[in-house]
Amino acid sequence: MTDASPGWEVPGYVRIKELGSGAQGAVVLARHQTGGPAVAIKYLAPGMLGRTVARDTFRSEAELLRRVVDPHVARLFYYVESPRGAVIVLEAVPGRSLRHVLDAQDEPLAPEAALTLMKGSLLGLAAAHAVGVVHRDYKPANVLVQDNGQSKLIDFGIAVLTGQGDRAGTPAYMAPEQWEGQPATPATDLYAATCVFVECVTGKKPFQGTTVEALRAQHATAPVPLDQVPEALHSLVEHGLAKSPAERAWNAHEFVSELEALAAREYGPDWERRGIVALGAVVATVGAAVPLAILGGALVTHGASSTSVGALASGVTGHAAAGYMQAAVSADTAAKSGASTAKGVLSKVGGAKGATGIAAVGVGAATAAWFFWPGPGVGGVSHGALHAAFTRPGALLGQPYMPAAETPYMDFKISVRPARAKPGTRLRLVVRFRARTVGAAYYLPDGSRQCLGDKAKPPKTKEYNFSIGEDTAQLGLKARSYIGFYKAPPEKWNRLPQKADGVYLPTDYKRAAESQPFNRSECAYASRWTETRTVLLPGPELLEPGKYLVTPFAPVKLTNLTQAGKPVSPEAAGAFTQGRLPVIQVLDA
Repeated sequence: MTDASPGWEVPGYVRIKELGSGAQGAVVLARHQTGGPAVAIKYLAPGMLGRTVARDTFRSEAELLRRVVDPHVARLFYYVESPRGAVIVLEAVPGRSLRHVLDAQDEPLAPEAALTLMKGSLLGLAAAHAVGVVHRDYKPANVLVQDNGQSKLIDFGIAVLTGQGDRAGTPAYMAPEQWEGQPATPATDLYAATCVFVECVTGKKPFQGTTVEALRAQHATAPVPLDQVPEALHSLVEHGLAKSPAERAWNAHEFVSELEALAAREYGPDWERRGIVALGAVVATVGAAVPLAILGGALVTHGASSTSVGALASGVTGHAAAGYMQAAVSADTAAKSGASTAKGVLSKVGGAKGATGIAAVGVGAATAAWFFWPGPGVGGVSHGALHAAFTRPGALLGQPYMPAAETPYMDFKISVRPARAKPGTRLRLVVRFRARTVGAAYYLPDGSRQCLGDKAKPPKTKEYNFSIGEDTAQLGLKARSYIGFYKAPPEKWNRLPQKADGVYLPTDYKRAAESQPFNRSECAYASRWTETRTVLLPGPELLEPGKYLVTPFAPVKLTNLTQAGKPVSPEAAGAFTQGRLPVIQVLDA
């Protein structure tokens, strides 16, 4: 075991093989002891656990990655932290790093293969950008190429929310604004993706400086290197490598449209099929596929550069994980959703209509789910977090040009104590709610917003509503609030707990620190509050000894999606709920 390998193993998982390790930690392939597909577990190095900056950076990676749900991004299952260690549990992708693919080739990739690869990567970046996340470290080491020629983006170790940023990154692929420490935007990632594209089609990085200062100068002032780039691709490369972010594409989807139009024009309508075939043939010669073979530079300080520190493992056949999350909520369940534009968040969590209103991307980062494991006796605290939003919010608001990044959303940070409890113990569940509800906004075809103000009323605006979970009356309870308990792990690992699966107990209820101001610069209500629910745990006639998921909402999904009083399809709005519920252990009396 290397110095970076964990002395502590996350409970419930059996290690299959170490995939890579370095000073900052290790990645292992593992499988849950109850079965299910393999996962990649990224451990923070034991020596880093006591460093506040390192631990916070590791946790921040999970917080940002959990927002991104897309087939072109390696998916986060959950984050676990205890006094003994911290881990990020990820989808195990059976693929080779693009860095390994390029290093193993004597010739550049064919244009169709490079375009196919870039398209997949751009779609992964677009999914991140849609929820306000900028990757900032797009490079060949952070792209996994699968046997079928498809690709997935990994390692969000230095990702930030749009508008944040410093000088962290990998020098060969950093945009000019990144060198200056200016705010990161989607255009920052598009520059890096174009740098990698140039490397794919020429076999060389676009700028060849041998020192950090030389690279900085080249990225800032040197002409776009086109001498070895096929002439048909010049316009795409020039656009992606523009020195000013304002001169690049508006977003990744726009760049994908440009790429597809150019590829079809220059290489024919079946360019992508040929590209996938060509890329698959290339990676087949590289060696056995490994899942998440790169640990990556996840822990960097202000002004530092990110570099790959993991060694590429070989001879391991991974499984594409559909997502086993022990004691967890599935991250991509399409569900009903909505919000109220009239006065922000109007109803009560767990009350008559559940929680309505959502927090906006960029208005405070949502916290990732984590679980602090308690000791052997009564005590401890278990944490979870839920995030609900829309990938197509315009369908909900009746705004066809509304960008996904402007989605209404809501976040819940949930804590339960004690995490190990006996019958008769008073259980205390605290929900910290933060939400943003987009107000009377009108979106133009270019995605820009005009704010009509908080006084605007129909027909200028369309009222929309949604909630999470059912109310106490729908669950047959005579109380203001409740707590639901579901056996953990669920009987079916890929299925959300259903209403019929749970035990629901009425609770005492208090709400505090409630505020719902209208923020005109965001054209939205920024809502927040804290509520507390308490209940005495019953005996084994209701809750047998064992582990339970604990939830303030049942079912754990968005419901009651309407626009102007009429139902809206959750699929049409791209509604999703993601996160992880707290888990407790009920002990024998």
